[in-house]
Amino acid sequence: MNGISMMLLVVFLLFVLQALGGVVQIQNYRKAIRRVHKLGNVGFGQKRGGFRAGYIVMIACDKEGVITGGEIMQGISCLARFKPWKTFLGREVMGKSIYEFLEETRSFDKKQKKRYKGYINALEALDQRLNQQAEESEVQSEELAPE
Repeated sequence: MNGISMMLLVVFLLFVLQALGGVVQIQNYRKAIRRVHKLGNVGFGQKRGGFRAGYIVMIACDKEGVITGGEIMQGISCLARFKPWKTFLGREVMGKSIYEFLEETRSFDKKQKKRYKGYINALEALDQRLNQQAEESEVQSEELAPE
């Protein structure tokens, strides 16, 4: 084999490894979704990394907005895995209200909002989902009420 053939072989092998890493990461993502979804309503958020590590966060809460669990994946490689999410802004999250954290994040400056973008997106998604469910149940109760 000459130098060009060897280089093409190495590039091909790197592509194959990248594809396999992507498949493994997708499987890990699906398993994490199933685990967190069992805990209640789920909100997702992400912050892309660039040269620094990004993250994906999944937050679960009950119908009152109390956090029942969550998982986070941080890292820059396909070897990153989802781990239990236990603290946010230096406080334990289990049993706390999403509204408490949302209120606190609204006072963040631009730099802090960028840093916690994924968390904020997940909390806002949960807030939106809970509001939508409340409206739907209100409409259903109005439809069932006798005239």
